[in-house]
Amino acid sequence: MRWLFCLRTIPLIIAFLIFLGCSDNWVNITANVSLVKEELRKSEPIGNGHVNNKKVRPKGSPAASIDFDGQIAMRHIETQTGFGPRSPENPNAKLQTLSYIRSQIPSSMEIQLHKFNANGFNGTNLWVSSRAAKKKSTTLIMLGTHWDTRSQADRDTDITKRNMPVLGANDGASGVAVLIEIAKHLHKQPPEINVDLIFFDLEDIGNIGKNAYAMGSREFVEEHPKYRPTAGIIIDMVCDKNLRIPREHYSSLSAPEVLSRVWASADRQEANAFKDIRGGAIIDDHIPFLEVGIPVVNLIHFPFPKSWHTTNDTIKFCSVTSLDQVGRVVLDFIYQYSSNY
Repeated sequence: MRWLFCLRTIPLIIAFLIFLGCSDNWVNITANVSLVKEELRKSEPIGNGHVNNKKVRPKGSPAASIDFDGQIAMRHIETQTGFGPRSPENPNAKLQTLSYIRSQIPSSMEIQLHKFNANGFNGTNLWVSSRAAKKKSTTLIMLGTHWDTRSQADRDTDITKRNMPVLGANDGASGVAVLIEIAKHLHKQPPEINVDLIFFDLEDIGNIGKNAYAMGSREFVEEHPKYRPTAGIIIDMVCDKNLRIPREHYSSLSAPEVLSRVWASADRQEANAFKDIRGGAIIDDHIPFLEVGIPVVNLIHFPFPKSWHTTNDTIKFCSVTSLDQVGRVVLDFIYQYSSNY
């Protein structure tokens, strides 16, 4: 029996010797896996995206001539934050912001105010419409963002500041800034399709008391049951210096074709902030539309930046480059939709 035992142990000895010879490689593999996990967890700097930089934009196409100016968009952020937090307890700042947005919309576009009451709060959605000149297109693209800010900085590292309102340079003002400039582009170079831009109120007081997120967009969808855009994009938190926009989970599940079009635009515009990986499941203004079968996607920074829901959400952490990338991608999306009409 002893020789049988020896025969049985020979494979184990050989395996052990092989393991010793490969141990260095095993350590390297384990280390690489850990690095990958850490890279996915943290925000990446701009420049490490999925885009193939060797791709060339089609000559003569609308996408090739997009000159979205992130610097002008940054000035819109500066103006909004100058009014102060745009939360329910600051009605003067909200009135100033609404007035400012309206003043920046080209005269060729129709503006409607959708006033509503949700959970005891009075809100106003600003609905801007750009219609194709020939009036023949039935395609309607909806672009949306929220213009309100959070009442409490409940994620601030300084617990003494957690009851202070958030200024919302990124979480609020950045989306508004991009849509204002997109409106001006659509005025100068009208697409062959219809485009709506909706600035939603009361998105960002969720989980404060019994309030929900995305109350303004939900009220809009419920009160306009016949409103059925062909596709839509919600943009939120898009100015951070380390902007990172992955494929948001609910968008991937419920509006994959729209999301694919957006990423094709990101390719054409060489927008490295757009990451071709699955992101988190986010409750935002796209959800009420998805719930009624309207394919709307969410472009949002994830994982959320450190300034999220803190008193540090200021213009100091905003980037002209980030605003420029998002603006060009959304405009490319619209003009490509138009060219395929």
